[in-house]
Amino acid sequence: MISFIKGIIADKGFGTITLECNGVGFLLNVSTFCEQSAGEIGEVVTLYTYMHVREDEISLFGFLDKFEREVFLKLLLVNGVGPKMAINILSGVSAQDLSFAIATQNASVLKGIKGVGAKIRDRILLELKEKIDALSHLNEVNMTACELNSSENFTQALNVLIDWGVPSTQAQDILTTVYDSKDTMEELIAKAFKELGRR
Repeated sequence: MISFIKGIIADKGFGTITLECNGVGFLLNVSTFCEQSAGEIGEVVTLYTYMHVREDEISLFGFLDKFEREVFLKLLLVNGVGPKMAINILSGVSAQDLSFAIATQNASVLKGIKGVGAKIRDRILLELKEKIDALSHLNEVNMTACELNSSENFTQALNVLIDWGVPSTQAQDILTTVYDSKDTMEELIAKAFKELGRR
């Protein structure tokens, strides 16, 4: 397996990045987030990789960091999720947001992603619930997955903020900042909006 490729961005767009390394161009399938953040054409970048091998095809997938790759690999463990669907999911929701959604069992984060129906959403949340804890050493979420998963008030408050139009990443960040296990859902929401007003 090719662990990573360091090279010059020769081309990018439509969910792919081509890296030139020692005169060889490697075409990598990437998430929207990776494509937007990797850099501009002509810049040097290192992308972590996953090679998918079939009888009639060999595909490379690229990731900005190990955490995104590990979340991708966890998605491949879900029945019915292949590499193309996994990278599509990570184009609709960042690896950080997805791991947070799995830890909190928040299905709303996955709604609206093309090709991901209710059955796949349920499988992802159910089948990866225990596995996502193994990524905690790579994740930047301040609270442990165990604590988040046990906090029904936190999850409900998060859903309310998202329903009211607060971006999921911002809602998670604010709630993590103000979270107190003694707070009710209403108190968490009130504190979150107060914090939101300061930003």
